[in-house]
Amino acid sequence: MRIRNLLPAVAAVAIVTGPAFAQDVPAENPAPPAPAADATASASLTAEQQSQYDTWPPAQQAQYDAWPADTQTYFWSLTGDRQELFWRLADSDKVALAGLPLEQQDQVWAQIESQAAATPAAPAGEPDVEDDAVSDGPM
Repeated sequence: MRIRNLLPAVAAVAIVTGPAFAQDVPAENPAPPAPAADATASASLTAEQQSQYDTWPPAQQAQYDAWPADTQTYFWSLTGDRQELFWRLADSDKVALAGLPLEQQDQVWAQIESQAAATPAAPAGEPDVEDDAVSDGPM
């Protein structure tokens, strides 16, 4: 799946909206450090979410635990199909997408879903690479 091709679109939306989210914060008052994500992850999950989380492989759990709390919350707000596509994005794109206003999220999701529909999924266990070197006979 070539979801990584959407990086420029997500980055462009994030760059355009970035100044809108900027805040003037005095240097004397730094933000307090965020609590450890894995400590809050299990505490904030519903029973259904926790059971889904428990079925994930440890690497996927660790990836989820590394996300900021708002990205984790955003993940659970997605439909099952969008959750599957969300996993295919780079973590930086996940964080950027979760931080966008709702209307821009809808625009990005339209692009992601369009790209996913246009690109056939590679069978499990096989790399997503085209091999033009293989032919059925001499040329």
